[in-house]
Amino acid sequence: MKVLGINCVYHESSAALVIDGDVVAAAEEERFNRVKHGKPALVSSADVLPERAMAFCLERAGIAPEELDLVAIAFEPGLRRDTFRLDPLSVPGDWGSAEGEAEFRAGLARIPERLSELLGVDCEAVIRWVPHHLAHAASAYYPCGEEGAAVLVVDGIGESATALLGGGRGVLIESHGELGYPQSVGFVWEKLSAYLGFSPYDASKVMGLASYGNPHTCTAALAEIVGDGPEPAVRSEAFEFRLPHFDALEKRFGPRRLPTEPLLERHLDLAAALQSWNNRTILGLAERTYALHPARTLCFSGGVALNCTTNWLLKEEGPFPRVYIPSAPHDGGTAIGAALAASYAAASYVTETVFPKPATTGCEYTGPEFTGEQIRAAFAQAGIIARRCPDIAREVARRIAGGEVVGWFQGRMELGPRALGNRSLVADPRDPGMRDMLNEKVKHREAFRPFAPSVLAERAGDWFDLGRDSDSYRYMLFTCPVRPGLAARIPAVVHVDGTSRVQTVSKEVNPRYHRLISEFESLTGVPMVLNTSFNDSEPIVCTPADALATFRTTRIDAVAVGDYLATRS
Repeated sequence: MKVLGINCVYHESSAALVIDGDVVAAAEEERFNRVKHGKPALVSSADVLPERAMAFCLERAGIAPEELDLVAIAFEPGLRRDTFRLDPLSVPGDWGSAEGEAEFRAGLARIPERLSELLGVDCEAVIRWVPHHLAHAASAYYPCGEEGAAVLVVDGIGESATALLGGGRGVLIESHGELGYPQSVGFVWEKLSAYLGFSPYDASKVMGLASYGNPHTCTAALAEIVGDGPEPAVRSEAFEFRLPHFDALEKRFGPRRLPTEPLLERHLDLAAALQSWNNRTILGLAERTYALHPARTLCFSGGVALNCTTNWLLKEEGPFPRVYIPSAPHDGGTAIGAALAASYAAASYVTETVFPKPATTGCEYTGPEFTGEQIRAAFAQAGIIARRCPDIAREVARRIAGGEVVGWFQGRMELGPRALGNRSLVADPRDPGMRDMLNEKVKHREAFRPFAPSVLAERAGDWFDLGRDSDSYRYMLFTCPVRPGLAARIPAVVHVDGTSRVQTVSKEVNPRYHRLISEFESLTGVPMVLNTSFNDSEPIVCTPADALATFRTTRIDAVAVGDYLATRS
Protein backbone atom coordinates (compact mmCIF):
# COMPACT_ATOMS: atom_id res chain seq x y z
CA MET A 1 0.00 0.00 0.00
CA LYS A 2 1.38 3.39 -1.07
CA VAL A 3 0.23 6.39 0.97
CA LEU A 4 1.24 10.01 0.50
CA GLY A 5 0.96 11.99 3.73
CA ILE A 6 0.55 15.77 3.71
CA ASN A 7 0.66 18.47 6.38
CA CYS A 8 -0.47 21.80 4.96
CA VAL A 9 -3.17 23.39 7.08
CA TYR A 10 -1.18 25.54 9.51
CA HIS A 11 2.62 25.65 9.30
CA GLU A 12 5.69 23.36 9.04
CA SER A 13 4.27 22.17 5.71
CA SER A 14 5.57 18.70 4.86
CA ALA A 15 5.03 15.54 2.89
CA ALA A 16 5.83 11.87 3.45
CA LEU A 17 5.51 8.64 1.52
CA VAL A 18 4.76 5.39 3.34
CA ILE A 19 4.83 2.07 1.50
CA ASP A 20 3.52 -0.97 3.38
CA GLY A 21 4.20 0.72 6.71
CA ASP A 22 7.75 1.84 5.88
CA VAL A 23 8.61 5.54 5.71
CA VAL A 24 10.31 5.78 2.32
CA ALA A 25 10.64 9.57 2.19
CA ALA A 26 9.66 12.63 4.21
CA ALA A 27 10.66 16.28 4.15
CA GLU A 28 9.51 19.74 5.13
CA GLU A 29 8.62 22.24 2.42
CA GLU A 30 10.79 24.97 3.96
CA ARG A 31 13.94 23.08 2.97
CA PHE A 32 12.94 23.39 -0.70
CA ASN A 33 11.26 26.79 -0.94
CA ARG A 34 13.65 28.37 1.65
CA VAL A 35 10.75 30.01 3.51
CA LYS A 36 10.88 29.38 7.27
CA HIS A 37 8.05 27.08 8.36
CA GLY A 38 7.13 26.58 4.67
CA LYS A 39 4.49 29.33 4.70
CA PRO A 40 2.80 31.70 7.16
CA ALA A 41 -0.11 30.22 9.12
CA LEU A 42 -2.92 32.34 7.68
CA VAL A 43 -6.64 31.66 7.54
CA SER A 44 -6.29 31.96 3.77
CA SER A 45 -3.42 29.49 3.26
CA ALA A 46 -4.86 26.08 4.18
CA ASP A 47 -4.76 24.96 0.54
CA VAL A 48 -1.17 26.11 -0.09
CA LEU A 49 0.32 22.64 -0.47
CA PRO A 50 3.91 21.43 0.06
CA GLU A 51 4.38 20.99 -3.68
CA ARG A 52 8.12 20.44 -3.75
CA ALA A 53 8.15 18.12 -0.76
CA MET A 54 5.40 16.05 -2.37
CA ALA A 55 7.31 15.91 -5.65
CA PHE A 56 10.47 14.81 -3.85
CA CYS A 57 8.68 11.97 -2.05
CA LEU A 58 7.20 10.59 -5.25
CA GLU A 59 10.48 10.94 -7.13
CA ARG A 60 12.44 9.27 -4.33
CA ALA A 61 10.15 6.24 -4.45
CA GLY A 62 10.03 6.22 -8.22
CA ILE A 63 6.24 6.10 -8.36
CA ALA A 64 3.69 8.09 -10.33
CA PRO A 65 0.73 9.86 -8.67
CA GLU A 66 -1.72 7.40 -10.20
CA GLU A 67 0.01 4.57 -8.31
CA LEU A 68 -0.95 6.04 -4.93
CA ASP A 69 -3.53 4.08 -2.98
CA LEU A 70 -4.30 6.87 -0.52
CA VAL A 71 -3.48 10.52 0.15
CA ALA A 72 -3.69 11.27 3.89
CA ILE A 73 -4.02 14.83 5.14
CA ALA A 74 -3.23 15.71 8.76
CA PHE A 75 -6.49 17.53 9.48
CA GLU A 76 -10.20 16.63 9.65
CA PRO A 77 -12.50 19.38 8.31
CA GLY A 78 -15.61 17.67 9.64
CA LEU A 79 -14.19 17.58 13.15
CA ARG A 80 -13.31 21.26 12.85
CA ARG A 81 -16.85 22.07 11.74
CA ASP A 82 -18.45 20.11 14.57
CA THR A 83 -16.23 21.13 17.48
CA PHE A 84 -14.65 24.54 16.84
CA ARG A 85 -16.09 27.49 18.75
CA LEU A 86 -15.65 31.12 17.74
CA ASP A 87 -13.53 33.32 19.99
CA PRO A 88 -14.99 36.71 21.04
CA LEU A 89 -11.39 37.88 21.58
CA SER A 90 -10.36 37.83 17.93
CA VAL A 91 -9.78 40.15 15.00
CA PRO A 92 -12.58 40.17 12.39
CA GLY A 93 -11.40 38.21 9.37
CA ASP A 94 -8.66 36.41 11.28
CA TRP A 95 -8.32 33.27 13.42
CA GLY A 96 -11.24 32.70 15.79
CA SER A 97 -13.62 35.11 14.08
CA ALA A 98 -16.68 34.13 12.04
CA GLU A 99 -15.26 35.67 8.87
CA GLY A 100 -11.85 34.09 9.40
CA GLU A 101 -13.36 30.70 10.09
CA ALA A 102 -15.42 30.87 6.91
CA GLU A 103 -12.31 31.66 4.86
CA PHE A 104 -10.37 28.87 6.57
CA ARG A 105 -13.07 26.28 5.86
CA ALA A 106 -13.25 27.41 2.27
CA GLY A 107 -9.52 26.78 1.96
CA LEU A 108 -9.94 23.30 3.43
CA ALA A 109 -12.65 22.57 0.91
CA ARG A 110 -10.30 23.53 -1.95
CA ILE A 111 -7.61 21.03 -0.96
CA PRO A 112 -8.95 18.05 -3.00
CA GLU A 113 -9.15 20.16 -6.15
CA ARG A 114 -5.68 21.62 -5.58
CA LEU A 115 -4.28 18.13 -5.04
CA SER A 116 -5.87 16.83 -8.19
CA GLU A 117 -4.42 19.73 -10.18
CA LEU A 118 -0.93 19.20 -8.80
CA LEU A 119 -0.85 15.42 -9.14
CA GLY A 120 -2.68 15.25 -12.43
CA VAL A 121 -5.13 12.63 -11.16
CA ASP A 122 -8.53 12.80 -9.47
CA CYS A 123 -7.73 12.55 -5.76
CA GLU A 124 -11.25 12.91 -4.34
CA ALA A 125 -11.78 9.17 -3.85
CA VAL A 126 -8.39 8.42 -2.29
CA ILE A 127 -8.17 11.30 0.21
CA ARG A 128 -8.27 10.36 3.88
CA TRP A 129 -8.66 13.18 6.39
CA VAL A 130 -6.75 12.24 9.54
CA PRO A 131 -7.45 14.23 12.73
CA HIS A 132 -4.48 16.45 13.50
CA HIS A 133 -3.72 15.02 16.93
CA LEU A 134 -4.15 11.46 15.68
CA ALA A 135 -1.49 12.26 13.06
CA HIS A 136 0.82 13.55 15.81
CA ALA A 137 0.17 10.43 17.89
CA ALA A 138 0.71 8.10 14.94
CA SER A 139 4.07 9.70 14.11
CA ALA A 140 5.31 8.47 17.49
CA TYR A 141 3.24 5.34 18.15
CA TYR A 142 3.94 3.31 15.02
CA PRO A 143 7.74 3.80 15.05
CA CYS A 144 8.04 3.31 18.84
CA GLY A 145 8.25 -0.47 18.55
CA GLU A 146 5.74 -1.30 21.28
CA GLU A 147 2.17 -2.32 20.65
CA GLY A 148 -0.20 -0.85 23.23
CA ALA A 149 2.02 2.11 24.20
CA ALA A 150 0.37 5.22 25.65
CA VAL A 151 0.30 8.47 23.69
CA LEU A 152 0.32 12.11 24.79
CA VAL A 153 0.07 14.97 22.28
CA VAL A 154 0.44 18.58 23.42
CA ASP A 155 0.59 21.54 21.03
CA GLY A 156 -1.14 24.83 20.21
CA ILE A 157 -4.34 23.56 18.60
CA GLY A 158 -5.55 20.88 16.20
CA GLU A 159 -9.10 21.08 14.88
CA SER A 160 -10.23 22.46 18.23
CA ALA A 161 -8.45 20.35 20.87
CA THR A 162 -5.10 21.36 22.33
CA ALA A 163 -3.97 18.01 23.73
CA LEU A 164 -4.73 14.31 23.31
CA LEU A 165 -4.40 11.60 25.96
CA GLY A 166 -4.68 8.05 24.71
CA GLY A 167 -2.93 4.89 23.68
CA GLY A 168 -2.65 2.10 21.17
CA ARG A 169 -4.87 -0.93 20.87
CA GLY A 170 -3.22 -3.13 18.29
CA VAL A 171 -2.76 -1.11 15.14
CA LEU A 172 -5.32 1.50 16.18
CA ILE A 173 -4.88 4.55 18.42
CA GLU A 174 -7.63 5.43 20.86
CA SER A 175 -8.36 8.77 22.54
CA HIS A 176 -9.14 8.59 26.25
CA GLY A 177 -9.40 12.34 26.77
CA GLU A 178 -8.37 15.73 25.49
CA LEU A 179 -7.97 19.39 26.41
CA GLY A 180 -9.76 22.16 24.58
CA TYR A 181 -9.14 25.84 23.91
CA PRO A 182 -8.09 27.95 25.77
CA GLN A 183 -6.25 25.25 27.73
CA SER A 184 -3.38 25.39 25.25
CA VAL A 185 0.17 24.92 26.49
CA GLY A 186 1.43 25.70 22.99
CA PHE A 187 -0.48 28.99 22.75
CA VAL A 188 0.90 30.09 26.14
CA TRP A 189 4.42 29.54 24.79
CA GLU A 190 3.62 31.38 21.56
CA LYS A 191 2.13 34.43 23.24
CA LEU A 192 4.81 34.74 25.92
CA SER A 193 7.57 34.20 23.36
CA ALA A 194 6.20 37.18 21.43
CA TYR A 195 5.81 39.19 24.66
CA LEU A 196 9.48 38.54 25.43
CA GLY A 197 10.52 40.00 22.09
CA PHE A 198 10.87 36.87 19.98
CA SER A 199 8.57 35.40 17.34
CA PRO A 200 5.69 33.09 18.29
CA TYR A 201 7.77 30.24 16.82
CA ASP A 202 10.71 30.87 19.17
CA ALA A 203 9.79 28.73 22.16
CA SER A 204 13.23 27.10 21.92
CA LYS A 205 14.87 30.47 22.58
CA VAL A 206 12.73 31.01 25.66
CA MET A 207 13.59 27.50 26.85
CA GLY A 208 17.29 28.38 26.68
CA LEU A 209 16.71 31.76 28.30
CA ALA A 210 14.87 30.17 31.23
CA SER A 211 18.07 28.79 32.75
CA TYR A 212 19.28 32.34 33.44
CA GLY A 213 16.26 33.38 35.51
CA ASN A 214 14.70 32.85 38.92
CA PRO A 215 11.33 31.15 38.46
CA HIS A 216 10.07 32.06 41.93
CA THR A 217 9.93 35.78 41.15
CA CYS A 218 7.05 35.38 38.66
CA THR A 219 5.55 32.06 39.73
CA ALA A 220 2.57 33.48 41.62
CA ALA A 221 1.69 36.08 38.97
CA LEU A 222 1.93 33.49 36.20
CA ALA A 223 -0.03 30.88 38.16
CA GLU A 224 -2.97 33.27 38.41
CA ILE A 225 -3.45 33.08 34.63
CA VAL A 226 -2.25 29.54 33.79
CA GLY A 227 -3.09 27.63 36.99
CA ASP A 228 -0.82 26.04 39.58
CA GLY A 229 -2.21 22.51 39.53
CA PRO A 230 -1.14 19.43 37.61
CA GLU A 231 -3.16 20.51 34.53
CA PRO A 232 -3.48 23.90 32.82
CA ALA A 233 -6.11 26.40 33.88
CA VAL A 234 -5.46 29.08 31.28
CA ARG A 235 -7.48 32.32 31.31
CA SER A 236 -8.01 33.46 27.73
CA GLU A 237 -8.81 37.04 28.74
CA ALA A 238 -5.38 37.29 30.38
CA PHE A 239 -3.59 36.26 27.18
CA GLU A 240 -5.91 37.42 24.38
CA PHE A 241 -4.27 34.79 22.20
CA ARG A 242 -5.94 35.85 18.96
CA LEU A 243 -5.45 39.59 19.40
CA PRO A 244 -2.25 41.31 18.20
CA HIS A 245 -1.62 43.35 21.37
CA PHE A 246 -0.30 42.48 24.85
CA ASP A 247 -2.36 44.85 27.02
CA ALA A 248 -3.40 42.28 29.64
CA LEU A 249 0.09 40.79 29.91
CA GLU A 250 1.69 44.24 30.16
CA LYS A 251 -0.59 45.16 33.07
CA ARG A 252 0.63 42.04 34.87
CA PHE A 253 4.30 41.77 33.88
CA GLY A 254 5.23 45.26 32.63
CA PRO A 255 5.89 46.53 29.10
CA ARG A 256 6.59 43.89 26.49
CA ARG A 257 10.15 43.66 25.23
CA LEU A 258 10.77 44.80 21.67
CA PRO A 259 13.18 42.66 19.62
CA THR A 260 15.83 45.40 19.62
CA GLU A 261 15.70 46.00 23.38
CA PRO A 262 18.03 44.31 25.90
CA LEU A 263 16.88 41.40 28.01
CA LEU A 264 16.17 42.45 31.59
CA GLU A 265 16.09 40.36 34.74
CA ARG A 266 12.29 40.35 34.74
CA HIS A 267 12.35 38.77 31.27
CA LEU A 268 14.68 36.03 32.43
CA ASP A 269 12.52 35.37 35.48
CA LEU A 270 9.32 35.12 33.43
CA ALA A 271 10.99 32.65 31.07
CA ALA A 272 12.11 30.59 34.06
CA ALA A 273 8.60 30.62 35.56
CA LEU A 274 7.12 29.55 32.23
CA GLN A 275 9.54 26.65 31.96
CA SER A 276 8.76 25.57 35.52
CA TRP A 277 5.02 25.67 34.78
CA ASN A 278 5.56 23.64 31.62
CA ASN A 279 7.46 21.01 33.60
CA ARG A 280 4.63 20.63 36.13
CA THR A 281 1.92 20.64 33.49
CA ILE A 282 3.43 17.96 31.26
CA LEU A 283 4.21 15.74 34.24
CA GLY A 284 0.60 16.19 35.37
CA LEU A 285 -0.76 15.27 31.94
CA ALA A 286 1.54 12.25 31.83
CA GLU A 287 0.19 11.07 35.20
CA ARG A 288 -3.36 11.41 33.91
CA THR A 289 -2.43 9.55 30.71
CA TYR A 290 -0.91 6.72 32.74
CA ALA A 291 -4.07 6.45 34.82
CA LEU A 292 -6.14 6.19 31.63
CA HIS A 293 -3.76 3.92 29.73
CA PRO A 294 -1.08 2.28 31.90
CA ALA A 295 1.80 1.03 29.77
CA ARG A 296 5.58 0.71 29.80
CA THR A 297 6.10 3.31 27.07
CA LEU A 298 4.78 6.83 26.58
CA CYS A 299 4.85 8.20 23.03
CA PHE A 300 5.06 11.99 23.35
CA SER A 301 4.41 14.29 20.39
CA GLY A 302 3.18 17.75 19.43
CA GLY A 303 5.21 20.94 19.31
CA VAL A 304 5.58 21.06 23.11
CA ALA A 305 7.50 17.76 22.90
CA LEU A 306 10.47 19.77 21.56
CA ASN A 307 11.07 21.15 25.06
CA CYS A 308 14.20 19.24 26.03
CA THR A 309 14.22 20.40 29.65
CA THR A 310 10.71 19.11 30.29
CA ASN A 311 11.46 15.95 28.33
CA TRP A 312 14.27 15.08 30.74
CA LEU A 313 11.96 15.45 33.75
CA LEU A 314 9.22 13.48 32.00
CA LYS A 315 11.70 10.68 31.34
CA GLU A 316 13.17 10.70 34.84
CA GLU A 317 10.22 11.58 37.07
CA GLY A 318 7.18 10.61 35.01
CA PRO A 319 5.18 7.43 35.56
CA PHE A 320 6.34 5.71 32.35
CA PRO A 321 9.58 3.67 32.45
CA ARG A 322 10.22 4.53 28.79
CA VAL A 323 9.56 7.73 26.83
CA TYR A 324 9.73 7.78 23.03
CA ILE A 325 9.65 11.04 21.05
CA PRO A 326 10.10 11.12 17.25
CA SER A 327 12.67 13.35 15.56
CA ALA A 328 9.84 15.59 14.26
CA PRO A 329 7.21 15.83 17.01
CA HIS A 330 6.11 19.23 15.67
CA ASP A 331 3.65 19.69 12.80
CA GLY A 332 6.30 18.74 10.25
CA GLY A 333 6.04 15.16 11.50
CA THR A 334 2.28 14.90 11.03
CA ALA A 335 2.73 14.08 7.34
CA ILE A 336 4.37 10.82 8.43
CA GLY A 337 1.73 10.33 11.10
CA ALA A 338 -1.18 10.87 8.72
CA ALA A 339 0.28 8.42 6.20
CA LEU A 340 0.95 5.79 8.86
CA ALA A 341 -2.50 6.21 10.44
CA ALA A 342 -4.21 5.84 7.07
CA SER A 343 -2.05 2.81 6.25
CA TYR A 344 -2.85 0.98 9.45
CA ALA A 345 -6.53 1.92 9.29
CA ALA A 346 -6.69 0.15 5.93
CA ALA A 347 -4.93 -2.77 7.66
CA SER A 348 -5.40 -5.22 4.81
CA TYR A 349 -1.66 -5.82 4.54
CA VAL A 350 -0.83 -5.68 8.26
CA THR A 351 0.76 -8.81 9.70
CA GLU A 352 2.81 -9.55 12.76
CA THR A 353 5.94 -9.08 10.65
CA VAL A 354 5.25 -5.40 9.93
CA PHE A 355 3.86 -4.20 13.26
CA PRO A 356 5.08 -3.02 15.58
CA LYS A 357 8.03 -1.40 13.84
CA PRO A 358 11.18 -1.27 15.99
CA ALA A 359 12.24 2.24 16.96
CA THR A 360 15.75 1.52 15.72
CA THR A 361 14.50 1.80 12.14
CA GLY A 362 13.77 5.46 12.86
CA CYS A 363 12.33 8.14 10.64
CA GLU A 364 15.04 10.77 10.95
CA TYR A 365 17.05 10.52 7.70
CA THR A 366 14.27 10.63 5.12
CA GLY A 367 15.13 13.61 2.91
CA PRO A 368 17.09 14.11 -0.32
CA GLU A 369 20.63 12.90 -0.92
CA PHE A 370 22.96 13.68 -3.80
CA THR A 371 25.37 11.78 -6.01
CA GLY A 372 29.03 12.58 -6.46
CA GLU A 373 28.27 13.93 -9.92
CA GLN A 374 25.60 16.28 -8.54
CA ILE A 375 27.99 17.45 -5.81
CA ARG A 376 30.79 18.18 -8.29
CA ALA A 377 28.34 20.08 -10.50
CA ALA A 378 27.24 22.22 -7.53
CA PHE A 379 30.83 23.20 -6.76
CA ALA A 380 31.44 24.04 -10.40
CA GLN A 381 28.24 26.08 -10.63
CA ALA A 382 29.22 28.02 -7.48
CA GLY A 383 32.74 28.59 -8.77
CA ILE A 384 34.23 27.02 -5.67
CA ILE A 385 37.26 24.77 -5.94
CA ALA A 386 36.98 21.51 -3.99
CA ARG A 387 39.17 18.48 -3.67
CA ARG A 388 38.13 14.89 -3.15
CA CYS A 389 39.33 13.48 0.18
CA PRO A 390 40.01 9.73 0.47
CA ASP A 391 38.98 9.93 4.16
CA ILE A 392 36.67 12.90 4.62
CA ALA A 393 35.86 12.04 8.26
CA ARG A 394 39.52 12.06 9.30
CA GLU A 395 40.22 15.28 7.41
CA VAL A 396 37.27 17.12 8.99
CA ALA A 397 38.10 15.79 12.46
CA ARG A 398 41.62 17.16 12.09
CA ARG A 399 40.31 20.56 11.06
CA ILE A 400 37.82 20.70 13.92
CA ALA A 401 40.54 19.80 16.41
CA GLY A 402 42.55 22.67 14.94
CA GLY A 403 39.80 25.19 15.71
CA GLU A 404 37.90 25.31 12.42
CA VAL A 405 34.12 25.37 11.92
CA VAL A 406 33.15 22.96 9.15
CA GLY A 407 29.90 22.52 7.27
CA TRP A 408 29.17 18.78 7.29
CA PHE A 409 26.77 17.80 4.49
CA GLN A 410 26.30 14.05 4.10
CA GLY A 411 23.72 11.48 2.98
CA ARG A 412 19.98 11.99 3.37
CA MET A 413 18.63 15.14 4.99
CA GLU A 414 17.15 14.90 8.48
CA LEU A 415 13.45 15.33 9.27
CA GLY A 416 12.74 17.66 12.16
CA PRO A 417 13.94 21.03 13.40
CA ARG A 418 17.33 19.81 14.63
CA ALA A 419 20.33 18.86 12.53
CA LEU A 420 21.39 15.32 13.39
CA GLY A 421 24.74 15.04 11.66
CA ASN A 422 23.83 15.15 7.98
CA ARG A 423 23.20 18.89 7.57
CA SER A 424 25.31 20.17 10.47
CA LEU A 425 27.98 22.68 11.36
CA VAL A 426 30.57 20.90 13.49
CA ALA A 427 33.21 22.42 15.76
CA ASP A 428 35.42 21.76 18.79
CA PRO A 429 33.44 21.50 22.07
CA ARG A 430 36.64 22.14 24.06
CA ASP A 431 37.06 25.72 22.79
CA PRO A 432 35.73 28.18 25.42
CA GLY A 433 35.31 30.91 22.80
CA MET A 434 33.53 28.77 20.23
CA ARG A 435 30.00 29.37 21.50
CA ASP A 436 30.27 33.16 21.36
CA MET A 437 31.97 33.08 17.97
CA LEU A 438 29.31 30.80 16.46
CA ASN A 439 26.44 32.84 17.88
CA GLU A 440 27.87 36.20 16.86
CA LYS A 441 29.72 35.61 13.60
CA VAL A 442 28.25 32.46 12.04
CA LYS A 443 24.66 31.98 13.22
CA HIS A 444 23.96 35.67 13.96
CA ARG A 445 21.73 34.89 16.89
CA GLU A 446 21.33 35.72 20.59
CA ALA A 447 24.44 35.26 22.75
CA PHE A 448 22.59 33.26 25.44
CA ARG A 449 21.69 30.38 23.13
CA PRO A 450 23.51 27.09 23.79
CA PHE A 451 24.96 24.50 21.42
CA ALA A 452 24.61 20.74 21.56
CA PRO A 453 27.10 17.89 21.59
CA SER A 454 26.93 14.91 19.25
CA VAL A 455 28.54 12.14 21.28
CA LEU A 456 29.42 8.55 20.51
CA ALA A 457 26.55 6.45 21.84
CA GLU A 458 28.91 3.98 23.49
CA ARG A 459 30.72 6.77 25.35
CA ALA A 460 27.83 9.10 26.20
CA GLY A 461 27.28 7.70 29.69
CA ASP A 462 30.89 8.44 30.63
CA TRP A 463 30.35 12.17 30.11
CA PHE A 464 26.65 12.73 30.81
CA ASP A 465 24.12 11.48 33.33
CA LEU A 466 21.70 9.85 30.90
CA GLY A 467 19.28 8.57 33.54
CA ARG A 468 16.66 6.25 32.09
CA ASP A 469 17.52 5.13 28.60
CA SER A 470 15.58 6.34 25.55
CA ASP A 471 15.83 5.71 21.82
CA SER A 472 15.09 9.41 21.39
CA TYR A 473 18.53 10.48 22.61
CA ARG A 474 19.65 10.19 19.02
CA TYR A 475 17.15 12.95 18.10
CA MET A 476 18.66 15.56 20.46
CA LEU A 477 15.52 15.80 22.61
CA PHE A 478 16.78 15.71 26.22
CA THR A 479 18.96 18.01 28.28
CA CYS A 480 21.22 15.93 30.53
CA PRO A 481 23.49 16.90 33.43
CA VAL A 482 27.19 16.83 32.61
CA ARG A 483 29.07 14.45 34.90
CA PRO A 484 31.00 16.12 37.76
CA GLY A 485 34.39 17.51 36.80
CA LEU A 486 33.90 17.24 33.03
CA ALA A 487 32.11 20.49 32.13
CA ALA A 488 35.37 22.44 32.04
CA ARG A 489 36.66 20.13 29.30
CA ILE A 490 33.71 20.83 26.95
CA PRO A 491 32.65 24.43 27.74
CA ALA A 492 31.23 25.13 24.27
CA VAL A 493 28.41 22.59 24.70
CA VAL A 494 27.50 23.12 28.38
CA HIS A 495 24.62 25.45 29.21
CA VAL A 496 24.64 27.83 32.15
CA ASP A 497 22.68 25.29 34.24
CA GLY A 498 25.30 22.56 33.77
CA THR A 499 23.32 20.54 31.23
CA SER A 500 23.80 19.63 27.58
CA ARG A 501 21.25 18.84 24.87
CA VAL A 502 22.80 15.50 23.97
CA GLN A 503 22.57 13.69 20.66
CA THR A 504 23.90 10.14 20.76
CA VAL A 505 25.40 8.79 17.54
CA SER A 506 25.66 5.07 16.83
CA LYS A 507 27.65 3.34 14.14
CA GLU A 508 24.56 1.45 13.01
CA VAL A 509 22.36 4.53 12.47
CA ASN A 510 24.91 7.02 11.07
CA PRO A 511 28.26 5.33 10.35
CA ARG A 512 29.97 8.29 8.66
CA TYR A 513 29.10 10.77 11.42
CA HIS A 514 30.13 8.17 14.01
CA ARG A 515 33.48 7.86 12.27
CA LEU A 516 33.99 11.62 12.27
CA ILE A 517 33.45 11.76 16.03
CA SER A 518 35.63 8.69 16.57
CA GLU A 519 38.46 10.35 14.64
CA PHE A 520 38.03 13.51 16.73
CA GLU A 521 38.26 11.42 19.90
CA SER A 522 41.46 9.77 18.71
CA LEU A 523 42.98 13.24 18.28
CA THR A 524 41.65 14.88 21.45
CA GLY A 525 40.40 12.24 23.88
CA VAL A 526 36.91 13.81 23.72
CA PRO A 527 34.24 11.55 22.12
CA MET A 528 31.98 14.33 20.86
CA VAL A 529 31.77 17.32 18.57
CA LEU A 530 29.74 20.51 18.80
CA ASN A 531 26.79 20.17 16.43
CA THR A 532 24.49 22.93 15.26
CA SER A 533 22.27 23.22 12.22
CA PHE A 534 23.87 24.13 8.90
CA ASN A 535 22.15 27.47 8.29
CA ASP A 536 22.28 31.18 9.06
CA SER A 537 18.89 32.74 9.82
CA GLU A 538 17.31 30.49 7.18
CA PRO A 539 15.93 26.96 6.96
CA ILE A 540 18.52 24.20 7.32
CA VAL A 541 20.32 23.63 4.01
CA CYS A 542 18.85 20.99 1.73
CA THR A 543 20.98 20.85 -1.41
CA PRO A 544 24.72 21.20 -2.10
CA ALA A 545 23.91 24.59 -3.67
CA ASP A 546 22.27 25.70 -0.40
CA ALA A 547 25.31 24.55 1.56
CA LEU A 548 27.75 26.39 -0.70
CA ALA A 549 25.66 29.58 -0.62
CA THR A 550 25.72 29.54 3.19
CA PHE A 551 29.45 28.76 3.13
CA ARG A 552 30.04 31.87 1.00
CA THR A 553 28.17 34.25 3.30
CA THR A 554 29.29 33.10 6.76
CA ARG A 555 32.48 32.64 8.78
CA ILE A 556 32.55 28.86 8.19
CA ASP A 557 36.14 27.78 7.58
CA ALA A 558 35.46 24.77 5.36
CA VAL A 559 32.63 22.73 3.90
CA ALA A 560 32.53 18.96 3.41
CA VAL A 561 29.89 17.82 0.92
CA GLY A 562 30.04 14.08 0.45
CA ASP A 563 33.70 13.26 -0.16
CA TYR A 564 34.55 16.77 -1.36
CA LEU A 565 36.10 19.52 0.75
CA ALA A 566 36.44 23.25 0.09
CA THR A 567 38.22 25.71 2.36
CA ARG A 568 38.48 29.48 2.67
CA SER A 569 42.04 29.46 1.40
